[in-house]
Amino acid sequence: METAQSMTNEQAFYLLKHFTEIDLKTRNQFLDFGYSEDQINEQLLLIGSKFMTSFCQHPFELEKLIGQMEPLEQIVQSNGRIASVYQFEKKIGTDQVIEKEHTEASEIIHLERNGITIAAVERKELPSTNHLVVVKSTQGAWITAFPGKYAPAFPSTWMSSEELNFATIFWQNHLFIIQN
Repeated sequence: METAQSMTNEQAFYLLKHFTEIDLKTRNQFLDFGYSEDQINEQLLLIGSKFMTSFCQHPFELEKLIGQMEPLEQIVQSNGRIASVYQFEKKIGTDQVIEKEHTEASEIIHLERNGITIAAVERKELPSTNHLVVVKSTQGAWITAFPGKYAPAFPSTWMSSEELNFATIFWQNHLFIIQN
């Protein structure tokens, strides 16, 4: 299997967190890259939005799936990254973010994620989505890709004042969904 030129093996491995399973050929490819079965399984088990296997079998397929598509929207970030939002006619996976207005205040819990406290809500199922977000560097290298609507990074010092304001307001009004 040939990998996409703009997606490295490391970037594809990082994207495994948005898959529940991968085909045997791709699993063997990651083993050949030097990853262990445990590392692959840990990545697949990470909490987050997930692609439906009927849409995509492995990260290397993503570039082919969007190859001829025009993004619905592009967001240029001050750190040099470009987030492209694609919309499909069918459901492609699950979304991990919900508007806060769809929850009761008593349902909100606070969790630590990458050193940042985030607000979350527990749900039995994640909502399905037909949106795909792909974030790349200005040179076209894949940073991340996930099913769901665009969500900005958490407020950070690298952001322009406009981005910081947008991210702050967004995360004040949105929650992560934790599947229980």
